[in-house]
Amino acid sequence: MMLGALTNHESPKRILDAGAGCGVLGLMMAQRFQNAQVTCIELDEKAANECYKNVESSPFRERINVIQGDILVSLASEYDLIISNPPYYFTDNSSSQGNSLQKHSTAEDFSAWIGACYSLLSTHGTYWMIYPSNQEHAIAELTNAHKFYETTRHVLLNQHQQAVRIISAYTKQASPRIETNFSLRNQDGTYSDSYLELTKEFHAKTPLR
Repeated sequence: MMLGALTNHESPKRILDAGAGCGVLGLMMAQRFQNAQVTCIELDEKAANECYKNVESSPFRERINVIQGDILVSLASEYDLIISNPPYYFTDNSSSQGNSLQKHSTAEDFSAWIGACYSLLSTHGTYWMIYPSNQEHAIAELTNAHKFYETTRHVLLNQHQQAVRIISAYTKQASPRIETNFSLRNQDGTYSDSYLELTKEFHAKTPLR
């Protein structure tokens, strides 16, 4: 939810939710950017079917297209905004096939993913991604290799003020990077006021089953 809430773009016309899963991020994008057409692409057939059902039961169904397919081969359009929560653990040791699809990737596969997002991004578009903080160096190497420039970084902190996730925005043009820290929880483990304020529009309104 933090990725969808923090993602920013002035006026995107075409948005891609890459690796859409059940469609949460795509629905959030349709809610936030009311003049945009959203494409959700998901490789896993079961997840893509769930995404389709969620979209069809939402008030945004006329502006969201769901594709069950591979981002590496199934798309040809350019997008002003791409958003993704991609497979991010660079290992072949996963507990199940489903878990492998959702969270595990080899460095080569992830490099191909980043390359596809670069190719699908318009010249002045922005690519937003969330990943574990302990993967930041590997992510930086791969995005740099594909000529992405990180322009925004939000470091998400737990109740102990330790970094747990990073949300980064990338463009094809270099510019000074903006970095912020964002506390998700209070010391007692409850959600912080800043988190609740940022996501308040989505807790009740995002139409998911």
